Amino acid sequence: MKQRLQGMVVGVLITVLLLSATMVYANNRVTREITYGINVMLNGEMVQFDEDARPFVMDGRTFLPLRTIADMVGLPVDFDPSTNTAILGGRYAAGIRRPLTQAAPHFDTGGNHNATSVHTPNSTTMAGVSHHNPLVFRTAVWGGDRERFSLHNLNGQFRMLTGYIGRVDGGLMRDATVNFIGDGVLLQSYELLATDMPIPISVFVEGVAQLRIEVRFTTNINNNSATEYALVAFLE
Repeated sequence: MKQRLQGMVVGVLITVLLLSATMVYANNRVTREITYGINVMLNGEMVQFDEDARPFVMDGRTFLPLRTIADMVGLPVDFDPSTNTAILGGRYAAGIRRPLTQAAPHFDTGGNHNATSVHTPNSTTMAGVSHHNPLVFRTAVWGGDRERFSLHNLNGQFRMLTGYIGRVDGGLMRDATVNFIGDGVLLQSYELLATDMPIPISVFVEGVAQLRIEVRFTTNINNNSATEYALVAFLE
């Protein structure tokens, strides 16, 4: 069955391809020949389409409804209106991991504005094992100096933060709590014992614009020593 579409063609593919197309021709008439009745077979079975999402041929090209086909093969479909992008299979590429300190470097630190309160050495050692690209939270023990925090702009670009956190070798043994806060909401909290080996962490950060990582030291010993906890984390 053939139909002729005359006049201005606006948004032909909005429901078909999850995209918006607008063609403007000033003072001209535009004719497009659209052919329906296209059959699609998937794995030996005929695909059934809704009336308003039928395959068609236009200008020699065959157009299929993206969402219908994706649903049948079990592939998630999403649409980002801010970038006008159809997203197949989710927003994040599987297996791509970047160190937190490189993907979202910290831009502010807590405590008494000590230059070494939060820092990013090339490597550090926890339980005798060297770790690269750590984020290190350092605090002295006098004057009630018990908290350090670091802020990271994720801009909603990541899904998970995973890795390890533990006490850096050679520092004073103090217990601590680490809190992961996304856009003002507590996402995950871990209790850290100074005698523990580095413990694994996993924090769901999908949609988070700004991540705040707090390390709160829960004991206060009056001597001139410092405690350091290192976070070795990856964003994906």
